[in-house]
Amino acid sequence: MILILVRHGKSVANVNKVLSNDPDKYPLTEEGLQQASFTARELRKLMVSKLYTSPILRAYQTATVIGEALGLIPVVDGRLRERDLGELNNTYMEADHWKLRLMRKEIEARGLENWDSLKRRIANFVEAVAGEEVVVAVSHYDPIRAFVSIATGVEEDVSLWGVSIPNASMTIALYGEGRVKLLTIGAPVLLPSVLSQLNPQPELRGE
Repeated sequence: MILILVRHGKSVANVNKVLSNDPDKYPLTEEGLQQASFTARELRKLMVSKLYTSPILRAYQTATVIGEALGLIPVVDGRLRERDLGELNNTYMEADHWKLRLMRKEIEARGLENWDSLKRRIANFVEAVAGEEVVVAVSHYDPIRAFVSIATGVEEDVSLWGVSIPNASMTIALYGEGRVKLLTIGAPVLLPSVLSQLNPQPELRGE
């Protein structure tokens, strides 16, 4: 199986520096829609068999743009949703990253979904779709980092501090014979070196 995790395009929440796991707030910005369109064009280089998405609006909008380009209808899967933020939901973070502030004991986050819970639900999603050939799943920053944690064996959230997952980027893994091989983390394009490992069928969908 080829698994391609796509982070949603830039949203109003990203621009306004608001943390939110609400399902129906903070849509994509115009830039975010353009990012989703660019990623969709990249994904046309592959024969994607299934498209899944988080139910959160910014992810669903991204998946809709991708689905229109690929001729696929996005399937909503709650396991791809944003991290449950607890009392941090819909809060504005002006200065340092909220995780740094948590580590410094400057803020509390009652109800925040823990790292192990996040990894379990992402692992459960991957196991459920393992029978597909080429899967695209639109999700969020922390769930995708949780997948990177599973694939690399890096255990703690803060240990992945330097791992960047930009908006509309692609994190790609190959699954086979019980092994996982990460090909990209947060990549904006499908490079020829990556495509050569994915056995694509170029131009199969046409323009």
